[in-house]
Amino acid sequence: MKTILITGAAGFIGNVVWKRLEKKYRLIGIDNLSKKTSIPPVIDSLQPHLFFLEDINNLDNLPLPLPPLEAIIHLAAQTSVVESVVDPLGDLRSNAEGTLRLSMLARENNCKMIYASTNKVFGDLEGATQPFSDLMPLAPATPYGVSKCAGAQYVLDMLPTSGYVFHQSCIYGETQIGTVDQGWIGWLKTCKSKGTPITCLGDGSQVRDLLHVEDLVDLYEMALEGKLEAGSYITGGGEHNAYSFKEVTDLLGCTISGYGDWRPSDQRYFVSSNEKLNALGWEPKVNFSEWSNRKQLCQDKLI
Repeated sequence: MKTILITGAAGFIGNVVWKRLEKKYRLIGIDNLSKKTSIPPVIDSLQPHLFFLEDINNLDNLPLPLPPLEAIIHLAAQTSVVESVVDPLGDLRSNAEGTLRLSMLARENNCKMIYASTNKVFGDLEGATQPFSDLMPLAPATPYGVSKCAGAQYVLDMLPTSGYVFHQSCIYGETQIGTVDQGWIGWLKTCKSKGTPITCLGDGSQVRDLLHVEDLVDLYEMALEGKLEAGSYITGGGEHNAYSFKEVTDLLGCTISGYGDWRPSDQRYFVSSNEKLNALGWEPKVNFSEWSNRKQLCQDKLI
C-alpha cells in the first residue's frame, strides 16, 4: 500500500483528508497539537495508521524512519496574521523553514507535495472588486503572508513537476473549530452555540468566497490521482459562494455585537475566479447559502 505523509493531521482540514484517504493509502500523520481546530478529537481515528506528536522541523526526532512516500500533504502552519506580527521568527520557522524541509523530503522521495497556501500571499489588494485569476502576481504583506509566500515558492521551485500549491481563502465545514484570527465560519458557529458576543474586525463589508472542506479535498484527490497539473492555483468557492461578513452572520443567524479595528493588511475583497480549475474539471459542489440554511433548520445545532 502506498504511503502518504500528512502534516497538521489532527487539524480541521487534516481530519477530513485523513478520513477520505485512510482506506486507500497507508497514512502517517504529524502534528504538534498546538491548536484545537477540529471536532471530534482525531487521535483515536488515526489507528491503525501512524501518528507522531512532533513539530515538522523535527522530523529527525521521529522514533521510526519514514518509509518511501507517495505524497506529502502539508497542512501544518502558523495561521494567524496577528500572531505573525507578534512573533515573526516563530512564524518564519513554522511556515517557511518547515515547508522548505518538507519540500526537500518530497524531492528526496521523488514524490508529490500538496501545499495549503493562503490568499494572504497576494497582499492588501486595495480597491479590488473582481475575482482573481491564477495569473495574479504574489505580493505578500504581513509576516504571515511573507512566510507562506516563501513556502509556496519553495514548493514550486524545488518540485516543478510534482508540487501543488493551493492558495486557499476561507475553508469551512461541519467539524471546524475556528478563531477570530483563522477559520471564522467555525468561530461564528461556536459563538452562536455558546452565546459569545461577536466582534467584527472592520466594518463587516469584507467579502470572501467560501469553500467547503469536502470540495477542497476533492482537489487534493485530483492532484494525487494525476488529474491536475502541478503548479499554483487560487482556490475558493467562486463568485456564487462570495459573501460579506455581515451576510454570513445573517445566514448563520448570528448577531454582531460590536466592531473593532481592521487587522493588519486585511483584504476588503478576495474571490477566486477558479477558471483554471474549472477547465480541469473541478468546481465546488456545496453552496454555502444552502449549507447554512440546513444548519438553521437543525435547530441551530451548528457544532
